[in-house]
Amino acid sequence: MIILFSMYLNKLLNVLEVVVKSGTGLTVTNISEITNIPRPSCYKLINDLQKNDLLRKKSENKYVLGERFKQIARLDFQDVDVKYISKPLLQKSVNNFEVTFFLSRLRDQGVEIIYVETPSKNQISYLHPGHGFRPLHACSCGKAIAAFASEDFQLNVIHSRLKSYTRNTRINPSLLKSEFKKIRAKGYAECIEEIDIGICSVAAPVIMKDASTFLSLGATGPLRIFSNKFREKIGAYLIEISNELGLMLENKNIWTKNLNSLAS
Repeated sequence: MIILFSMYLNKLLNVLEVVVKSGTGLTVTNISEITNIPRPSCYKLINDLQKNDLLRKKSENKYVLGERFKQIARLDFQDVDVKYISKPLLQKSVNNFEVTFFLSRLRDQGVEIIYVETPSKNQISYLHPGHGFRPLHACSCGKAIAAFASEDFQLNVIHSRLKSYTRNTRINPSLLKSEFKKIRAKGYAECIEEIDIGICSVAAPVIMKDASTFLSLGATGPLRIFSNKFREKIGAYLIEISNELGLMLENKNIWTKNLNSLAS
């Protein structure tokens, strides 16, 4: 029994390995030819990997890495490294806008605010969002990540049991699906009194070179400051610095190192 399990596990890893190396995805026929695993067996292996979100199917019947696999691959992407690299960007942003900026990271079925930069005491009053968990459907930092994730990931969010925090929280699947589409078009997400009355936030995803996201940069403050015009201005700015942070992280070769280690 143990031997059979070990053989099956080895085949699963072989399938993942060839998909990682491909970069752009592979069909079942491609995987079968490269691994020398018969097509019927490949279908079963791929199906098991899909069930666990380690692979997902995209257009042209090609299979690419699933969101769960990408999260596992990023475990060596330490919070302390990301905070260190992003700190100068957030400090500069606070000085420019005089509101609180924060960095969030995808964690299982939600996001976690892992770093906050606030204005100095001699600047205007500000809000501190606090560290910790935020939902994917009701907070800008979560919606920014979810909207740019795979369709399967979004469906899991939309059809899960969603909590309503205020009268403005969207929990209707159709409304959330429509909002994710609008977020992708704009490039940033907004939270207008969806968590707390009187509080707003804006966030943009940090998109890595494989078009996946596990980080977002955001700003938060009272509704009286975060007007429509201000949210639009800071949203465009967040897109800019999120792209900058993505390039900074890529230049550190952390993501490349993780993928290479998994594919070797």
